[in-house]
Amino acid sequence: MNNLDDKAKEFINLILSSTNVVALTGAGISTESGIPDYRSPGTGLWGKMDQSVVSLDGFLRDPTRYYSYALELYPVRQSAKPNPAHYLLAEFEKKELLKGVITQNVDGLHQDAGSGNVHELHGSLRQAVCLDCSLLYPMDSVMKRVISGENPPLCKECSGVLKPNAVFFGEMLPHVPWERSLELTRKTDLFLVLGSSLQVSPANMLPDVALRAGTKLVIINLTPTPYDRDAVLIIRDKVGDFASLALQYFRSEVHT
Repeated sequence: MNNLDDKAKEFINLILSSTNVVALTGAGISTESGIPDYRSPGTGLWGKMDQSVVSLDGFLRDPTRYYSYALELYPVRQSAKPNPAHYLLAEFEKKELLKGVITQNVDGLHQDAGSGNVHELHGSLRQAVCLDCSLLYPMDSVMKRVISGENPPLCKECSGVLKPNAVFFGEMLPHVPWERSLELTRKTDLFLVLGSSLQVSPANMLPDVALRAGTKLVIINLTPTPYDRDAVLIIRDKVGDFASLALQYFRSEVHT
């Protein structure tokens, strides 16, 4: 048995011996579904685009810039499917072992995998919101209008500009998901971090909230994080690859 096998077994044992598991996920869980992140050297979007495109000020000045950028990424986002890490968390929830997923991602892949209790700290790119009347639209229908030449897309009720219902730079996090995330984190006895380098505030505060509550911390991420010294288990591997192995052990344990 290799080291990764040992860690997968240890991980599943931690899950099965805990009663209040909560997961925090970041961009690293989605990159393995083909969605590029922002910070990775060479492939990150910040190396290829002006950050002002996804700032509130930049969007209000010229929303056409955002939608021109979104047109390039839309086929990638539309074709993205959940990977084993998404399915692993959904299966934990189905077996009533996971109380909820807190995610920094805006792609909706957790819901596609079957997770029901998902708290989206940064909103969702699955919807657009009118900046004037707050009416919500499915993003797929909005992007079809952009593809046909309507840039920026406007609200059919009041002609206000439609903005993705995701948190841009310069915007506050949605209140309800953040408060529910804090509540979950304060009650957890096992806090999982999957695919996050824990660099982005305020989500990077949650491991500290969990540790102060006396929980155990598990980190699955390719690169080091500021909380590695506090973790009872660190898996420095691709989240999806490790999840495939962990899923095998989990299914063998719950069916024996």
